[in-house]
Amino acid sequence: MHMKRLIFASNNAHKLEEVRRILAPMEVLSLREIGFESEIEENGKTLSENSNIKAQTIAKWLRDNIQENYFYVFADDTGLEIEALDGAPGVITARWAGEPACDANNRKKALSELAGKTNRRARFCTVVTLIHGNKTQQVEGEVHGTIITEERGNSGFGYDAIFMPEGYDKTFGELPAEIKNCISHRAKAMAKLAEILKQEDI
Repeated sequence: MHMKRLIFASNNAHKLEEVRRILAPMEVLSLREIGFESEIEENGKTLSENSNIKAQTIAKWLRDNIQENYFYVFADDTGLEIEALDGAPGVITARWAGEPACDANNRKKALSELAGKTNRRARFCTVVTLIHGNKTQQVEGEVHGTIITEERGNSGFGYDAIFMPEGYDKTFGELPAEIKNCISHRAKAMAKLAEILKQEDI
């Protein structure tokens, strides 16, 4: 009997910490922990395509280098869609303000682009791809909210300090992790992932 391993196809330390909290007590391995140090080129046109590219890249690397199939690989891709900006930044959310990717510059760009606009509605969407052997599944999670006019809160990462989820008067940057990790786009997608993994008895 081989131990099944759960591998998150990401080099993002913030995402890894968040995902480990959400999926606990399941053990989640990072790419560095399995010896994968390269950057994965995300050249898909949709969140779904990028999520799949990342998961497929790591699944193939594991088959080529570890030569065993007793692993589950999952990857996520997340996008912020701002209504007044025709759904931008969307698939380029992490790199919106240009390379190298910088959260602070991305937030600054969002606030600048929305200056003077009354419609500040937005949504976050996360697509998670899970691969086990030859089987590939995808699940999604989303959360609606608004982009406020100035940064608030030091928790979280990305656009958290300017995104206020519906039903709350605090941004993701102000909310405690235990609340964010119940209501966020990533939390909703990971909850669906966890259900699949429970059925697989991982």
